[in-house]
Amino acid sequence: MTGGTMDLLTLLISGAVFLFTVSLAILIFLAWNESRFAEKFAIKKRLCYISAGGKHGQEKLKKYREKVLKDVGAFERLALKIPRSSKLDRLLLKSKLPLNASTFIIGNLAVSVMGFLIALKLFDQTLTAIGLGLILLAAPYVVLKFMEKAQFDKFQEQLPEALDLLARAMRSGHALTSGLEMVATEMEDPIRSEIGAAVDEINLGLTHHEAFENLCTRVPSTDLRFFIVSILVQRETGGNVAEILDNISKLIRERFQFSRQVKALTAEGRYSAAVLICLPIFLFIYIYFVNYDYLSLLWTDEIGIYMLIGAGIAQLIGAFTIKRIVTIDM
Repeated sequence: MTGGTMDLLTLLISGAVFLFTVSLAILIFLAWNESRFAEKFAIKKRLCYISAGGKHGQEKLKKYREKVLKDVGAFERLALKIPRSSKLDRLLLKSKLPLNASTFIIGNLAVSVMGFLIALKLFDQTLTAIGLGLILLAAPYVVLKFMEKAQFDKFQEQLPEALDLLARAMRSGHALTSGLEMVATEMEDPIRSEIGAAVDEINLGLTHHEAFENLCTRVPSTDLRFFIVSILVQRETGGNVAEILDNISKLIRERFQFSRQVKALTAEGRYSAAVLICLPIFLFIYIYFVNYDYLSLLWTDEIGIYMLIGAGIAQLIGAFTIKRIVTIDM
């Protein structure tokens, strides 16, 4: 590289580092600020759940949002007025990070650009720099998806206990809404926050159907959908709600027991699949850095390109086949 190009690259790296530092400072400030003002944190969390809930009852929720924003500080008002992505909001809520969608996107882009520029300066290979930049761009989103999956699994495990608690509350004479409030009070996260958000929406004027549909949007659980359908049908036709909840709770526990047995029986196949899929990828990356000239024939020679495409197709077919073997629909 020429001296002018190096100076420009160094300047771009400095800019990316500055942007990343600013994003990190904003994250630390948000964490510190929300730890000092619990009421503002509760308001922000409630608004984020409203944003992440879906499209049902948005006219009523919009009026509430506008009213609440008058009572928060200027910084929170600006952050909460930024156009939001409900899907990304759901991921950030599951991660329990004090971030809004805009801050996350800016920080993610800063890390990706910084990784691209540093790799370009160290290795002097555009393909390597682009690959590292794309990996850093996708990595935070992948981590959020894993955290969402962990929260979803925990919600599924808590659901039978929550249904038992709701059934006991309704047997003792509580209404459905007050029973849900007991679940939101007595249980732990994540089911406490999800049920609490549904109760908040009902108290704000949404119908039970609208609030439950928003809940299903936030938590796409089949078992939860069974519970909601049974509740909505019971409200129209009547019936013993407590007995229905007991039956659903028993069914969910039996499905969990069967699921654990299936995971134990298919563990060897799943781990073998992970090794067989990841080993060629890691070996490719290792040879790329150790002996680039040898590996570069795969994309500089015509036969190598065909081999690379064939290997990719074979890898996908193998992964799909193994997944079909070890996956059992329940």
